[in-house]
Amino acid sequence: MPGKKRKFDCVLVSKKKEAEGVITLKFKPKRAGKISFIPGQFIIIYLKNGLGSKGKPYTISSIPDDEFLSITVKKVGEFSTALHNLMTGTSVAIEGPMGRFFPEEKNGELVFIAAGIGIAPFFSIIRNYAKRRLLRNKKIHLFYSNKTKKDIAFFDELNRISDKNKDPRIFYYLTRQKIKDSRIKEFKRIDVKSIKNKLGHLENKDYFICGSMDFVSDIRRIILGEGIGRHNIHTESFY
Repeated sequence: MPGKKRKFDCVLVSKKKEAEGVITLKFKPKRAGKISFIPGQFIIIYLKNGLGSKGKPYTISSIPDDEFLSITVKKVGEFSTALHNLMTGTSVAIEGPMGRFFPEEKNGELVFIAAGIGIAPFFSIIRNYAKRRLLRNKKIHLFYSNKTKKDIAFFDELNRISDKNKDPRIFYYLTRQKIKDSRIKEFKRIDVKSIKNKLGHLENKDYFICGSMDFVSDIRRIILGEGIGRHNIHTESFY
């Protein structure tokens, strides 16, 4: 079950560029201990200024075994820009964890479908499976869409996990660039025909979709249109 929601005072320890306009921020609670969470959950972050009065949710991109709690943020909008501009050592308030966007034991074959920064929860889930050596018992397919290769977050890390474990099977899609790369073979939007070609069939799988509201709505609609039950489709949108 998800951990109990709490509020923590944290300090920014480091920042790392992941892709064009995307960084990972690592936070550490000021008090001893870690923030307990399930990979796929999110937190709400509050800044020590007017922007943080209401806070904003961000998916956790680290795993429970990591020393720090991380979020991965695309520079879009005033709040995310403020996060990009934070100096290491800055204090913030973090509330959480929250959300139920994660596979459960009863889920069988998994299909993750992400666009852009929507990869964050899947990266956490996949890393956690790999760390705990659970990938040998999981069949996972990852469909990941971006505009160009430089927009792909966690490209090398995901490939290393896939190469070592055979899962997840990763299908990269670029919508605004055609390049020669053995790992990237689709230069279009993700559509139902392409999903079917990769999976063979859509039945008897659990679908997790994350990205912009339009992306999530479109993918959910086409999967529902193929007769997949609502209880097999799980979504989370970013704004």
